[in-house]
Amino acid sequence: MKKLVVEKDKLKNNIDIIKSMAQPNVKIIAVLKGNGYGLDIIQYGRFLLDNGIDFFAVSEVEEAVLLRNEGFNNDILLLSATAIEQDVEKLVEYNIIPAIGSENSAVLVNEIAKKKDKIVSVHLKIDTGFGRFGFLPEDVKKLPALLKSLDNIKVAGTFSHLSFSFAKKEKDVRVQFDKFMKCIESLKNEGIETGLIHIANSCGFLKYRDMHLDAARIGSAFLGRLPIENTYGLKKIAYLKSNIIEIKNLPANHYIGYANTYRTKKATKIAIIPVGYKDGFGVEKSKDTFRIRDILRYMYHDFKLLAGERGMFVKINGKRARILGRVSMYNIIVDITDIEAKIGDEAILDINPIMVESTIEREYI
Repeated sequence: MKKLVVEKDKLKNNIDIIKSMAQPNVKIIAVLKGNGYGLDIIQYGRFLLDNGIDFFAVSEVEEAVLLRNEGFNNDILLLSATAIEQDVEKLVEYNIIPAIGSENSAVLVNEIAKKKDKIVSVHLKIDTGFGRFGFLPEDVKKLPALLKSLDNIKVAGTFSHLSFSFAKKEKDVRVQFDKFMKCIESLKNEGIETGLIHIANSCGFLKYRDMHLDAARIGSAFLGRLPIENTYGLKKIAYLKSNIIEIKNLPANHYIGYANTYRTKKATKIAIIPVGYKDGFGVEKSKDTFRIRDILRYMYHDFKLLAGERGMFVKINGKRARILGRVSMYNIIVDITDIEAKIGDEAILDINPIMVESTIEREYI
């Protein structure tokens, strides 16, 4: 049996820390993309609501609709701007806040809202340097005329997204922030109410207090998993657990796993645990958030692993057991030579919840 275990006391610790760090009157928007960062969007959402977080953001229409169908009546923002008619129909029907990042999306939302005799609250998206969704700063001067021509949408917020908030140097972050604030000023000068303004993601929120503005979007910080040094008291909140299904003794000079990347140096007692990369174990998030020197560091670490000088570990009966050889699709092999263990004993594995296969049960304890 495999379960992703979510420790509620640690999650509450992280929620409380985020709340305590927020500037006065700053709204915390919990980002629930990717099945609630792998925590089960429904269980996670209910826990957040129970602890005073009542504004959610998602990346897919289906996530927003699922929340509504499960009885969530709080504000839900779709971060990804869309000009697909079927998507916008659902957003309007289910009272989801659309992100407006283009003239096409603005006009379409207004048309569908008018057809349904509704006034739809939207958040304007400004592209200050991510290169994905949003109006470019040079196009913002055209926005007031467009918005004033659309009677069935109401601007309830304006936001942008930081692309490098985890950088040690803040120059690029400041460039984006300054562009955003100039856009806000420009819109207000033209009589546009910008609503709730927000640009900070988890790292931006933690590192730059002046960027809290009216709201901050928090995702990875709630999980205690950050691409920056964690000096904030945030805790990792989840782990994967499984059980030993087989134990055997191997002689010296015996290969283990695919590609013969590991060979025993002495007689070794091994345990087999039915967890593999199919379950999300041993699979990392994309390294697209890192620079060249970070990628080279990962390559060096991988080389050290193949050379047998470094490894991954699981915990069995309170002790660390090293994984031997490569992680396969369904199993890992661990060294229990110096550990008292038997078939059925529990194995605890550190894993990023967002990587855990969705069919594995989530258990909140």
